[in-house]
Amino acid sequence: MRILAAVIREPGLRPGQLAARAGVSESTLFRDLGMLRRKGYPVTFSDGYQLQESLGLDGPNPALSLGAVYEHQLDLLKDQLPATLADQVQAELEAEAPAALAAIVAAVIERQLQRRLEHAGGRRRGPEGRDAAVAAAHGS
Repeated sequence: MRILAAVIREPGLRPGQLAARAGVSESTLFRDLGMLRRKGYPVTFSDGYQLQESLGLDGPNPALSLGAVYEHQLDLLKDQLPATLADQVQAELEAEAPAALAAIVAAVIERQLQRRLEHAGGRRRGPEGRDAAVAAAHGS
């Protein structure tokens, strides 16, 4: 799962980079990639490892929603794990997902605000710069 998370988070990683992100050796990476492919996770290598299309995040038929991607991944998980373990994983995901998603949203907002500040020519840091960017974003 760490390998999948790294590929999703940073498409285009080379084998050494992906192994380091996942915290495994390259030989373990290659063995686990083979297992993931056999389990239905089509991780491909083209200018680095990719998985986006299999999640429906791009391509000609993108998923309709983040929820559709989540449901697809749960279905794959349930097909691959014993029922008891799949239920435990799903329960833990449902407990952790809202906080994780909120953290991702906050990070994306912060990056976008920083880009607006940089684009406006002011490399201001700290709360004052963020407050100004928020005001500018809302037309205040």
